[in-house]
Amino acid sequence: MSKSPTISSKGSQHRNLPSLSMSTEVLGGRDRIVTFAGTSQFTVQGVSACGLAAFNFARIVFQIERNKGNISDALSEIGTRKIVEEIVSICAGWSSNLHLEVEDIFRIPLFETSLKLVATKYGLPRAKHFKRVLQEMQAIKTSAVVIITRPPEIIACFKLADATSNRTVFIIFDSHPRPSHPHGAGLLLSTSLEQTAMTLSTILPVDENLLASPDFQWQAQLLANCSSHIFVVRNERLDTEQSILQSSLTVLALRAEVEELKRSNKSLTSENERLETEVDDLKDAIFQAQLKARQAAFAQEALKQKPPMRSFSTYSNAVAGPSRSHHDHTVNLMWQSSGARSIFADNPPPVPATKLPTYDPDDALAEKMQMEDFENVNQTLNVARMLQNKYDAEDEQLRRQQTELNNHIQATFRCAICMDEQPEDNAATVDDCSHMMCRSCLRDFVCSKIRDHRFPVICPICTAGDKKRQPAVISRSLVEAIGITEELYQVWIEMELAQFSILIQCRKCNRSAFVDRKDHGDMPNIMCPLHDCNHVWCKACQQTIEPGGPKHSCDGSSELDHLMKKNGWQYCPNCKTPIQRESGCNHMTCISPGCNTHFCDACGGMIIQSAMKDDINRAISVHYRKCKLFDVPE
Repeated sequence: MSKSPTISSKGSQHRNLPSLSMSTEVLGGRDRIVTFAGTSQFTVQGVSACGLAAFNFARIVFQIERNKGNISDALSEIGTRKIVEEIVSICAGWSSNLHLEVEDIFRIPLFETSLKLVATKYGLPRAKHFKRVLQEMQAIKTSAVVIITRPPEIIACFKLADATSNRTVFIIFDSHPRPSHPHGAGLLLSTSLEQTAMTLSTILPVDENLLASPDFQWQAQLLANCSSHIFVVRNERLDTEQSILQSSLTVLALRAEVEELKRSNKSLTSENERLETEVDDLKDAIFQAQLKARQAAFAQEALKQKPPMRSFSTYSNAVAGPSRSHHDHTVNLMWQSSGARSIFADNPPPVPATKLPTYDPDDALAEKMQMEDFENVNQTLNVARMLQNKYDAEDEQLRRQQTELNNHIQATFRCAICMDEQPEDNAATVDDCSHMMCRSCLRDFVCSKIRDHRFPVICPICTAGDKKRQPAVISRSLVEAIGITEELYQVWIEMELAQFSILIQCRKCNRSAFVDRKDHGDMPNIMCPLHDCNHVWCKACQQTIEPGGPKHSCDGSSELDHLMKKNGWQYCPNCKTPIQRESGCNHMTCISPGCNTHFCDACGGMIIQSAMKDDINRAISVHYRKCKLFDVPE
């Protein structure tokens, strides 16, 4: 069962239409969206390859336009699943999470030899800006394409022009799943310039917070702007030998650039090691300075707390006055009268010095050295404090920059299966349990279950977790988002439908279709669900039932009764064998072996089962008078 394209118009529900009808309605002035399930860039693991898909779309559409002279034929081929898959297939060759710039992609020989850059426009992604860009494309007489970049997303808008009919169709290609095409890449077709500009502004909205908030730097506010590169087809075409030569030169240039980057990286690594050594030396110097400062501070505090030492030799040899002599004499008398012994009797006090204190040059030198040490310590403390303030300011600036980068870089998560750090764009979330895992792990798990014909598919994290909790079931929308092959997707659809339906095979048209399981169990007869086939058959015996014919019976008795009534046949009253009267009277004789029953063809009643000829004639006369077919004399 192949999946058909989903084509929709603005304000209408999705419906399945052929590509030819799509091209006819688009040229008639109606907007259309063409999408195929499983064709987004994430299906082929191109997480950041939207730029490659946009350029490949431009290259392929230019080729289709060159091969198809009619714009209707070109639109019919562009809106096919084969072309969309060919456009997105280039994303499988880019497995890095690094987003490519438009200028870098354009320098690839594949695009540089087929496209030509004619203009570049910058502005806010609003409808007014996109209208000016589309008007500049309208001024170009031939077809053109614009590659629009609003970091980190890149989309393309192609202007398909028909010179003979003077008609223009705008085709927007978006490789990301959107609400208008949630299951794959989308082609948005319109003949209106204003409507196309409005659609572009809807796909790439403006983040007003980046423009109004004073907390963001100008580099962050650039994320709210977009760039538009307008390309036309390059008329000259290189032959195979020139293409190989140019590609070889490009490869050599890239290899030389890689070698230069390796040498620069090696030089920067050695410079980084030297700077780290200097930083370690500075840290040691600061530590030593801080240690000396603490030692000096402890020494100064110890000098403040130590009491001064006084020498007896510093007292003068002055003569005491009368009051002193009188006081000493009174004390001596008191000691004598009390019979006590003086404490200076055995240890007399030292004799006061008779000289004045002299100046010691060694003490002055020590005091001067101590002052110089204090000055050196203060100077060291000032230098250490200055360096510390400088390092604190740099650390604060780095922390602010790190915070700003963390607010703008893409968030990551840890896959619960492979335990690797992955960007959130590569996350697959189960709806019921909200468990997150990377797309590749979930894709491998789902594909293995589909190959084993296990359905429904349970969340692997719920299976390994709490057994008491009801595990979540993986939905079809999630399977389409992670991207699986066409064969496995068909098996998934069949297993999903098998829960509520049953597959039946029509013997007339030899086609299969699903019908409701409950209705199939309730109905005795089955009608082919395909609208172009009216075959009806019995579910029990699989025999065909003619519409408007006799009531069906599996043993054929009802059909036989209808046929006998229609043709006027009769059953033998004895053995129930059908008998047809071809000529003669109403007297019928059963010719079945061992029966020989005589009965009346008019009423079906038995005349006599078996008798002699005279008895038969008598019985016929009696029966005819009873049936009143005609008067028979007694």
